[in-house]
Amino acid sequence: MPSKDIGKERVLEIYFIDVGQGDAILIQTADDKRVLIDGGKDKSAHSFLQWKYNLKKYHKVFDVIIMTHGDADHAGGLIRILQDNHVITKAIYHNGIAKHRDGSLGEVAHEGHGDMLIDLYDDIEDLKPRYSQLTKIYQDWVDVVIKAKRRAERHKLNFKCCRADQNTKQISIGGQNGLRITFLAPINLGDKNSPRLKTFGSVSKTINGNSVSILLEYRQARILLCGDMNKPAEKLFLRHWDGDTLQAHVFKANHHGSQHFTTNFLSAAKPWVTVVSSGDFPDYGHPRANLLGSLGHYAPPEIDKPLLFSTEIAATFKKIPESKLGKEGLRQYEKTIYGMVNVRTDGNWLAAGRVYGRTKKKGREGRRAKSLWKWEAYAFNIENAKPLGNRLLAS
Repeated sequence: MPSKDIGKERVLEIYFIDVGQGDAILIQTADDKRVLIDGGKDKSAHSFLQWKYNLKKYHKVFDVIIMTHGDADHAGGLIRILQDNHVITKAIYHNGIAKHRDGSLGEVAHEGHGDMLIDLYDDIEDLKPRYSQLTKIYQDWVDVVIKAKRRAERHKLNFKCCRADQNTKQISIGGQNGLRITFLAPINLGDKNSPRLKTFGSVSKTINGNSVSILLEYRQARILLCGDMNKPAEKLFLRHWDGDTLQAHVFKANHHGSQHFTTNFLSAAKPWVTVVSSGDFPDYGHPRANLLGSLGHYAPPEIDKPLLFSTEIAATFKKIPESKLGKEGLRQYEKTIYGMVNVRTDGNWLAAGRVYGRTKKKGREGRRAKSLWKWEAYAFNIENAKPLGNRLLAS
């Protein structure tokens, strides 16, 4: 590769991993720090991390791991990742909600703001006394976090597991000019010693609505990640945060592109680039058409062509030849390109893209064929919102 096409400085890298119907986001800083948010439902995110960091051979430290909430399509794969002895973490943040076998989320108090969850945990040790009452996925969560704590201690690292809300102290990774993580939600309507989280009707809506939500800031770049926040949670959210706080260059669409959103939230966020993390199965109809249209409508006027990526759309499948089908004769497909969405920024420019059009180039005699991909990629100058040309994308 010509040296002129190689950048001389590392940048902030964000990987929206294709995990089907679920979320998994990896952030890699310019100074080799790592943040992981959720892990999808199956082994997809773990397989990507194993490939990227050669985890079968090397250990990797993750400065921060966040479980936005305990639904299987966010937590199931994260549990699998934390079972890997080569994954070491210093800090784990969660929303404090644990689901019980009887279908409840613990004790609820009827107060001035409405029904409030008050049975919240902070350190993972808080769940030990009620371990037998928890659902299987939360029991697994307790087990792997305890193992992660012991693993960190063996590597002589300080470890903490704690509940996050809008009052949680901001994290800085990489010094004054590094990555800043501001916790925006869930909204604690109580105080530090007596936290209160609002219920939003059903158990599932309450878990989703109280997702851990964060704003990533890297110099001028802003990335907003709000898990599975839903319509009633967005309304509560907007009563605590103003539009200037929420404005984001990159936004992961809430709840996989669900129809349960408010236009006021999109109007406050005004994203330049939106990523929808969704899958074919289970089929919830995500991303919904009214969200996709609204995202373009509420982009800031200085962005002539706002971007919308979908991990589901970015993925590519091909038919398996009939000669290779089983006796049942059902039509089958295999995924040939995973729908990874990549975001890069040095804090002054922002680039986003995905690969497509995989082809195989024949190798010379005795050499393996090479797989080649094309890139659909775009770049902006953050200062003036002007598109950047091929010079940046080539480098």
